Amino acid sequence: MGFDATAAEAVGLAAGVWAVVWLSFRFVWRKSAYPPGVSLQLFAISLGLWVSGSVFYAEREWLNHIGAVLVVCGTVFGWVLFDKLLCVAWYEKRRIVPLPIILRQLGGLLTLLVALACILKWGYGLEVTGLVATSGVAAVIIGFAMQDLLANVIAGFSIHATGAYKVGDWLLMGEDGKRGEVTEINWRSTRLVDNDQISYEVPNSEVVKKRIVNLNHPGAEHGVRLRFGLDYDTPPALAKEVLIMVAKNAQGVLENPAPVVFTHEFGDSAVIYELRFWMRHARLFNAACDEIRTALWYEMGRRGMRVPFPTRSLEKRHGNVPESFVSSRGRAAEILRGSGVLSCLSEDEAKGLVEKGRLQLFGPREALVTRNEPGESMFVILDGSVEIIGRTPEGPRVVMANLRAGDCFGEMSLVTGEPRNATVRAVGDVLVVEIRKGDISPLIVARPELAERLGELLEVRQKNRSESLNRAEEVASPKSGSSAGNRSLVNRIRLFFSQNG
Repeated sequence: MGFDATAAEAVGLAAGVWAVVWLSFRFVWRKSAYPPGVSLQLFAISLGLWVSGSVFYAEREWLNHIGAVLVVCGTVFGWVLFDKLLCVAWYEKRRIVPLPIILRQLGGLLTLLVALACILKWGYGLEVTGLVATSGVAAVIIGFAMQDLLANVIAGFSIHATGAYKVGDWLLMGEDGKRGEVTEINWRSTRLVDNDQISYEVPNSEVVKKRIVNLNHPGAEHGVRLRFGLDYDTPPALAKEVLIMVAKNAQGVLENPAPVVFTHEFGDSAVIYELRFWMRHARLFNAACDEIRTALWYEMGRRGMRVPFPTRSLEKRHGNVPESFVSSRGRAAEILRGSGVLSCLSEDEAKGLVEKGRLQLFGPREALVTRNEPGESMFVILDGSVEIIGRTPEGPRVVMANLRAGDCFGEMSLVTGEPRNATVRAVGDVLVVEIRKGDISPLIVARPELAERLGELLEVRQKNRSESLNRAEEVASPKSGSSAGNRSLVNRIRLFFSQNG
């Protein structure tokens, strides 16, 4: 077999046309976020073959078939350009509303069917109406085979027409309460992604049969109900107070409307309470429920409330304090004496102060004290760390300091009776001892230097607080005389404890 120069020239011309078309469109679309891909390749290849065949093999019958392929590929490529330029790049940017993908796909399908009908009629001389009329049995068979597909398509149109949900909405599907965010609605199914970032598809025909709860309609804020079983020994008023308190500090829970608790049921071994609160967005559901349940456990441990157990089971209870805090609880008096303010106390005085004080355990992100709430006690950290959060006059929160084991806070309210001037929040698990006014008053009477040290500490804290807030406001901190401020604070301390001589 000899070398065929005509065939080589035809292949070269086809490759050249493909390269010109491909490179031209790639150059035009090089900065586009939606460049054409496979459709451009098919169009360039079919155009190259048709041009090459028209030049070198104009009399061959197979050239008509290549022309039909070129029309189909050109139709597909033209629709892709129309879809990416008008529907995606222009319409969605101008209207800021995404076109339903089912409408775009249906438009492309109808365009392709029209092109195929034109090829059959004018290219091959076949009447489409005749073919349809003479293939009734085949149409019935195909109809039965595609009934599920048609049901999904019709259900997809129903979803778009009624506006039951759209991309970005969170849905509560079926009786099991499966939560998921809608990421796509196509001609066959609805795609959702749950809080575990697991994607799953539900056929449209199944979606319209189920009970659908749209958590984003009429707004993203919606109510949530959780049920808790508490012991019969716990008074309902106390149970409601604790549940409302832990719900207010949870992530994503709105302050208004405020959380509400209902007594739902008297169970076999517990009183069932229903907590209703409002969430900012459905994607925070897992985080909010976890924080509420975690904070409830810590608060129940501090208040001596117990988790109910079935009366027919053997109860084996353990302390709710982690093992790492046991040693810190035993060294509480030593830690008190190691702090700068209480280092003047004797060992017996420190032990007596610990015995009179209240050991309390707080969990991550719990507020130990809240700004502007009344109080007449101070806290000494035995284990863990906390952050001091203040607020500038303009409103933003500022982390003014981080305190660790051996540090104390709340001394201003203890020695002056003023409300708390900052919020103190636990970074992790924190063990503290609360010292009240009545417990420390005899020590201030016996040891005047204790009032001096408290005054010095208050002066440093006030200065640091002012500097932190001023830095947040980008305003220079005013200068003040430290000795006069210290003497004023000492006099206020002695006056508050009736020791001003």
